[in-house]
Amino acid sequence: MRICHFLSSDTYAGIEQYVDEISNEQSHNHQVIIITNRSILKKFNNNVSKIGFTSLGRSSPIGLLRLFFLIKEISPDIIHTHAAKPTFMINKIKKLFNAKHVATIHGAKKNLDEFDKADFITVGNATYLDKLKSKNKLVISNWALDPISYDPGSRKEYFLAIGRLVKEKGFDILINAWKDIDEKLIILGSGRLKKNLLKQIKDTSQESKIFIEESVSKNDIDEFYSRAKMLIISSRREGGPRVALEALFRGIKVISTKVGHMPDVLDEAYLCNPDSLDSLSNLLKDSINKISTIDQSPAFEKVRTDFTFSKANKSLLSIYTNLLNSDISYS
Repeated sequence: MRICHFLSSDTYAGIEQYVDEISNEQSHNHQVIIITNRSILKKFNNNVSKIGFTSLGRSSPIGLLRLFFLIKEISPDIIHTHAAKPTFMINKIKKLFNAKHVATIHGAKKNLDEFDKADFITVGNATYLDKLKSKNKLVISNWALDPISYDPGSRKEYFLAIGRLVKEKGFDILINAWKDIDEKLIILGSGRLKKNLLKQIKDTSQESKIFIEESVSKNDIDEFYSRAKMLIISSRREGGPRVALEALFRGIKVISTKVGHMPDVLDEAYLCNPDSLDSLSNLLKDSINKISTIDQSPAFEKVRTDFTFSKANKSLLSIYTNLLNSDISYS
């Protein structure tokens, strides 16, 4: 098969890592091309062909025309779009070529109409299944790769939060909730809200205990995990989150807002309401006070068993093959 993955964000984060890993695996037996923003092109695996693309906006006639000629030149069997903007753009031009269209919903979306136009839709958790009109949909959970070289270490120095510095991640709520916590917190990530969050840390006089570290390489992130007492998910909405799976796979305790597949993985005692300062504050205080007695071994085992890379890749390849072997339009 000739598979084209299309995404458009300008930050290498969860979606980009998802595409990077699945593309690399698929490239062993198929021709795989990634179309992505030029600014993050070099961050993707060198085993896969990559093409830089600047969209000029999802409805730009010039941008859509450029995309059409690019797709025509690639001539893929499958176009797999990731998130809303690439899905919208492919929907605008896909009648002009013969490739089958698979779209993946990675995060929380209010309007799913554009995804319903794809030949097949995959979602990270079951939240959206009933909201989609299409019958051709499947939950393919995110995964955590086996950290072969991971050393859990014995030095547990801080609490950790990881993600793009955007409103959806709820780091502003986490910073406010941390006022009464006498522990070190590292927020690992980059994004457009960095200045705002640094100002918030300063305004709340927490410069001595909350630190924002720029995103690090995939090889370095295990160093942060190895010294973390716990991972905190403060998101307002999520498709995953992937970092929670990575932490649990490594045996790191996690507390989270009720987003994505966290309610399916964590016990209710380790969850709180999203977008709620009081709810997160109470969960933080309770969990940190009894951290030494928290047992999340059932969650560790569930992630290692159910959220596997091989299972996700097998499901995707099966969808691609079934679409290509069918004369029926799935949209």
